Amino acid sequence: MTNQTDQTEQNEISEPEAQAKPEPEQEPKYQIDTKAFDASGRSFEFAVYARLSKNGKAVVDDGDSAGGFGSAAEYMKVMSNICSKELDFLLPGTPITEAVFKLLLANTNKAMTLNEIQSGLSTAWASVIYLKNLSDDVLRRMLDQENDYFIRRAVIRRRRRAS
Repeated sequence: MTNQTDQTEQNEISEPEAQAKPEPEQEPKYQIDTKAFDASGRSFEFAVYARLSKNGKAVVDDGDSAGGFGSAAEYMKVMSNICSKELDFLLPGTPITEAVFKLLLANTNKAMTLNEIQSGLSTAWASVIYLKNLSDDVLRRMLDQENDYFIRRAVIRRRRRAS
């Protein structure tokens, strides 16, 4: 009995404390809105396929897929495992939005924070003498506005706490 009383008292203390503390605001994450991409009349699968390197295309062009196109998920895995490892994956002259698009594809479109995006671009462009402005402010402004790549803030799904 004493043990149940102790647990009840602990629950009564911890519940108001949990309600009083606001959840820390999560850093926004970005990903490609594939549904909006397809709804625009463009093929997401083709967009991914078109960005595969010669070696990446050689892996997926096996002739088994109808019309020569497989799934975007398959292409993104190839991009992640093969294309992103090649030296010319993100060339310095690549526009930033295109580079972010390819970076997200190589990450199999898993949502990425600005810091993760900056890190990926900085690594790819480490040898560039005149590095592009990849500050938080510049990237956030660019990614928060409508773009042809349908890169948008990822929907944050909050976990429900057990009652």
